[in-house]
Amino acid sequence: MKDILRKIKEFFKKNFKLIIGIAVLLVVICLFFATQCKTTSLESADLQKWTESSVESKMSTVQILTENIENTELIVQCVDKMSTFNDSAEFAVRDAVKLCNMGIQLRENN
Repeated sequence: MKDILRKIKEFFKKNFKLIIGIAVLLVVICLFFATQCKTTSLESADLQKWTESSVESKMSTVQILTENIENTELIVQCVDKMSTFNDSAEFAVRDAVKLCNMGIQLRENN
């Protein structure tokens, strides 16, 4: 029993820097993934997050999702209107922007 404990103690003494390095690496990886999961981008959020956001972030989100600069304000107003409906909090911002953009394009083509 003492022989096993001595071997374990020697192992930790020899590989102390390696063990500390692996532990630090694991902590850094965990922190990286934790910050990635808590992004504040509206592209993957729901409409409840949309209502809490600033106008600038709404405009940039619409520009990112539609790649269309000319109807940005109209799409933001449309999604704002959609966010006031009952049970709209679970609706994805990406889907709402696509729906509003498609409606605007249909109106322009007719």
